[in-house]
Amino acid sequence: MNNLLTIKELDIFHQQSRHYLLQDINLSLTSGEILALVGESGSGKSLLAQAILQMLPYNLEQKGDVFYRGQRFLSNHRGKNIILIPQSIDALDPLMKIGKQIEGLMQKGDHHQQMLALLIRLGLDTEIADRYPFQLSGGQARRVLVAIAIGSSADVVIADEPTPGLDQKAKQDMITLLKEVQQAGKSILLITHDFDAALQLAEQIAVLKDGRILEIVNRAKFTGEGERLQHPFTKKMWQSLPQNLFTRS
Repeated sequence: MNNLLTIKELDIFHQQSRHYLLQDINLSLTSGEILALVGESGSGKSLLAQAILQMLPYNLEQKGDVFYRGQRFLSNHRGKNIILIPQSIDALDPLMKIGKQIEGLMQKGDHHQQMLALLIRLGLDTEIADRYPFQLSGGQARRVLVAIAIGSSADVVIADEPTPGLDQKAKQDMITLLKEVQQAGKSILLITHDFDAALQLAEQIAVLKDGRILEIVNRAKFTGEGERLQHPFTKKMWQSLPQNLFTRS
């Protein structure tokens, strides 16, 4: 099976203190797959997204390798082959109309018609194409970020914490949108502390704690009280879900 994205023995540390923030990270993402990286806030999840895209802060250094289709990842792949759905809707360009922002990453065909069709597909009125980001609601802006990911030529999408702060309906809407990204033929690295969302979307779950991956687990093993899970922390995450607390004696 060919890997689109491969991370090998990746370490991230402060240059001066040599304190490690991520250590010995090994992950691979195959075509059409959704892989979730889950962990507590501060465990280093979003830092991994920055490392993949070569966007680390100046005072951090990384060792190890990131490959795209077997070739070492270069910064010019960013936005072309690998794209980020960021946490904040503020990532949209405030000075550019929405339609132009979506069209800007399209590579082939009639960009304008493709953009309009994409807005309709994601439940947005086509008149949004002529609006600026400040004229959108939060839900509309999140859909636009997803539209940009779908419309781009990238086949790897990194979704960084797409559901925090959302009510249950908005969360389910975002999960549906991410499934649309997968159905558009793209692979997703889902970075989240929302364990429930990860289980709804991903086939494989990588559990991160204190900068290390504890285990990578197939979704089918999350059953009962976690008897098929190896690490105590993974079991604790599974058992802490509201539906599990409700059914446990």
